[in-house]
Amino acid sequence: MGLEERLERLERMINEIIDRIQRIEELLSSISGEEARYASRLIIGLSMPPLYALESARRLISLLHGSFIEVDEISMTILETLSGCEPLNISEITRRVRRLRGRASRRIVRSRLERLVEEGVVKRISRGGRSSYILVNCIDENIDRG
Repeated sequence: MGLEERLERLERMINEIIDRIQRIEELLSSISGEEARYASRLIIGLSMPPLYALESARRLISLLHGSFIEVDEISMTILETLSGCEPLNISEITRRVRRLRGRASRRIVRSRLERLVEEGVVKRISRGGRSSYILVNCIDENIDRG
């Protein structure tokens, strides 16, 4: 590969990077403080990719604004954990809550999950004799997409 080809390749790469930066700037200008706070927790605590974390944060805010439940810190962290729309069992939820909060008792996580199921914001799914949990608005999204 000659010098001219390398320079052209380098120019294309720089233009791609500039385009990505512009898209990120546009995205950041549309984010509310609440979305940014939740997204940053998901990015840092659960190593979520930024765009996925932002979608999860928006889903979480939509859920909270659409319901009349009061959530404590542990319940909020459980909702953050489930905001990725991935069905999770109690062990995985507890692990992720621990990553976000630093500590979490499996018993407490289970009791908060049961309350969130009763409140209608989380759905319990039985799969092969094991229970998983998912946000109710994630089920609605999957129906809309399907």
